Amino acid sequence: MTDEKTLLELRNLEIEVDTPRGPIRPVSGISLSIPKGKTLALVGESGCGKSMTALSVMRLLPGNARILSGTDTLSGEDLFPVPESVMQAVRGRRIGMIFQEPSTSLNPVMTVGDQIGEVLSRHLGLKGKEKTEEEIAWLRRVGIPEPEKRVNAFPFQLSGGQKQRCMIAMALAGDPDLVIADEPTTALDVTLQKQILDLLLRLQAERSLSLLLITHDLAVVRKMAHYVALMYAGEIVEQAPADEFFSHPAHP
Repeated sequence: MTDEKTLLELRNLEIEVDTPRGPIRPVSGISLSIPKGKTLALVGESGCGKSMTALSVMRLLPGNARILSGTDTLSGEDLFPVPESVMQAVRGRRIGMIFQEPSTSLNPVMTVGDQIGEVLSRHLGLKGKEKTEEEIAWLRRVGIPEPEKRVNAFPFQLSGGQKQRCMIAMALAGDPDLVIADEPTTALDVTLQKQILDLLLRLQAERSLSLLLITHDLAVVRKMAHYVALMYAGEIVEQAPADEFFSHPAHP
């Protein structure tokens, strides 16, 4: 990736988690980088440390986990040492995240419009009619039918695919440079999976987004990724451009 401008670079990341049986290290010294406008797929079986790696980029680790060492450099700035107040401005504005399960990630007592609006007001300073118009515009961009009506809908009133589209709208509403997508199609049927992946590809092309895609589905990787990092037991065991990864796999 040396010939492309790097947006995000993780170096020597070590994470420790306290458990009843003592501390464990689910992420052990991994390094990876994502060029501007490209997709890196972080691939591996469940429990190998993919989601923990993604959460560390946002500094959203659970209370029993901590970063022991490493750097998390976004456009030349290491995010690990900065104060939490700075990270609150980074989350949503410079880095967006599409969480794995929209049914539990969306607030059940807020309309989807208000949830998108929180991003718009906090990071872009939009208010009143201008904010409402942009909420509707985002629902339209991600393919929600009748967005003028759905802007006032609660999550329970939407289908699984529509909730996932709302999550994508929330992740992109702050106009971030990087989006982290943690298993964005896991709970969807094959038809909806294709629609969501096509939507992400279109929005990435329109906005020159960098994408960190967390998945264990190699069909999704083949469709989406420019680069692949294979993770096993907390370590990166292979990294390669996607074409090379599939044509000459180092770990069959």
